[in-house]
Amino acid sequence: MPRKNTTRTPDRHAPPTDRKFVAALSRGLQILGEFENEGELGNQDLAERTGLPRATVTRLTYTLTTLGYLRQMPNGKYGAGVGFLGLSASIQRNLGVQRVARPFMEALAHELNCTVVMGMRDRGSMVFLEVARPSDTGLTVNTDAGSPVPIHSTAVGMAWLMVAPLAEREEVLAQLRTEHGDEWDATRQAVEQAHQAYRKHGFVTWIRSWHRDVNAVAVPLKMDSLQNVYSFICAGPSRALSRRLLMDVYGPRLKTMVAEIRSRMETQPPLKLVVPPHER
Repeated sequence: MPRKNTTRTPDRHAPPTDRKFVAALSRGLQILGEFENEGELGNQDLAERTGLPRATVTRLTYTLTTLGYLRQMPNGKYGAGVGFLGLSASIQRNLGVQRVARPFMEALAHELNCTVVMGMRDRGSMVFLEVARPSDTGLTVNTDAGSPVPIHSTAVGMAWLMVAPLAEREEVLAQLRTEHGDEWDATRQAVEQAHQAYRKHGFVTWIRSWHRDVNAVAVPLKMDSLQNVYSFICAGPSRALSRRLLMDVYGPRLKTMVAEIRSRMETQPPLKLVVPPHER
């Protein structure tokens, strides 16, 4: 006699009730799923879409924002955060600015024999999203996608500060002042110097970036069509990338690369992550 098939078909809107099923996790993933094809959603929007109580949605968005999976926008609504974007690096390489930037980064890494990195802010740190390495392995900076680095002591963090939305910039500086009070005067001076350099040259440099024997130059990318501010850096061992080379060669060339990425982004429609029907 054939065995009866007892496999249940999952129902997105009616989660299982067995004891192994974590309902709170299900609700959190349900919230994240609503950002599949939407740029910004508020708590009321999410409550209406998911059928969850407004109070539950508020707790979930607060938790997801604290963990970096969502980020709160200046208008109070939410968008995908770096934690959500970084859940799958292989998928992210094919989405939006990362997909556009990758070939430009690889070309520049081989042209200048430096490590080219793309990063964005995740709470109190900058997280590397893409890393393109030079052909000369002796000049490679040992870092990987997903690595967090400080904002206040790196070129990638300083570049972000130059163009970040005012509210986010003030939030980060206040956090730095609280956490690094004994270094605050030096940090504030470094930020002011970076502003002067950025206004004059369009890029910022940092010697011994992230407290290692690494020199770097960075350029930010901010566009109205993008929810996040991105930073791009060229980095390498200090013995190979002198301050003069950063100023005369690497900085101008990196600035050109970011302008090329911006131009390409402006001429192609934004990409969206489409989940196959059988995975929904």
